[in-house]
Amino acid sequence: MIRRYDMSSNKKGFTLVELLAVIVILAIILAIAVPGISGLIGNTRKGAFESDVKMIITGIEYKVLEASLNDGINLPAEGSNIKSSIDEYGADPNNYSSVTIVSYDPVTISVTSKADSKFGAWTATNATRSSVTVQSVE
Repeated sequence: MIRRYDMSSNKKGFTLVELLAVIVILAIILAIAVPGISGLIGNTRKGAFESDVKMIITGIEYKVLEASLNDGINLPAEGSNIKSSIDEYGADPNNYSSVTIVSYDPVTISVTSKADSKFGAWTATNATRSSVTVQSVE
């Protein structure tokens, strides 16, 4: 005699054990993925800060060249904080706490971003176009 099961009367769904197994697997995946994603975000912000520093340096180099060709252009003194005027170079002054010209030959600057900026808190000391060393400020 063949027994037939009536599927309409069986309960459909997942058991508690199956649901718990899925939750445990998802928790393990998150525990592995979240630190990697956090590091990726930090590296991206650091890279964006480095790019902004190089853009500021390039803008200052252009201004130095312009001043050498035109006597009417005055350059800020070495050691002065030019944060308020970096928008001329394409950078947002609101992202920085200080931007100081260290030297004009070669153009060397020291830059510190604000903690609440789009970059987070970073500093680049004695940065030139060919060498930008960035450190986290925490």
